[in-house]
Amino acid sequence: MQLDTALGQDETVQKEYEFSYSLLLFFLKSHFWLTNKRLIVNAPNVFLFIPTGNDTVTYPLRNIGGVKTKTELKFMSLLGGVVLLLIGLSAIRSIGIFLILFGASTIIGAFRTSIGVGSGSGGLVLYSYLPWEAEDAKKMINELNQLIADI
Repeated sequence: MQLDTALGQDETVQKEYEFSYSLLLFFLKSHFWLTNKRLIVNAPNVFLFIPTGNDTVTYPLRNIGGVKTKTELKFMSLLGGVVLLLIGLSAIRSIGIFLILFGASTIIGAFRTSIGVGSGSGGLVLYSYLPWEAEDAKKMINELNQLIADI
């Protein structure tokens, strides 16, 4: 994806990253551009499983309070997905296939990985990425921290 945000005077793109939104919506991508003055993010908007557009947000490097990667497991979602999957397997002749699909998607959605961008005032915005993109996410975080340290 091309950067559609105008760059300032003496501002150059240092690096560009692309991450998938989720396991179920792998075709939706979040784009990150690191410049020498700011972080520019273009992330998809999703309502349930329906893509509804995207947002472009810019973070001046001076206003970023911190960045981090976050990995979490929603245990209740995992447990609920397993229960739905088992009920679906036992009711395969009637509504079982729907319960199996819903249970599998709930299990997949229980594992979440995200990049957190914190503002100086304490707010944190999370952007999802896939678990196997973790190395690229950590690389981006390290480069962003280096850019912040250099200003």
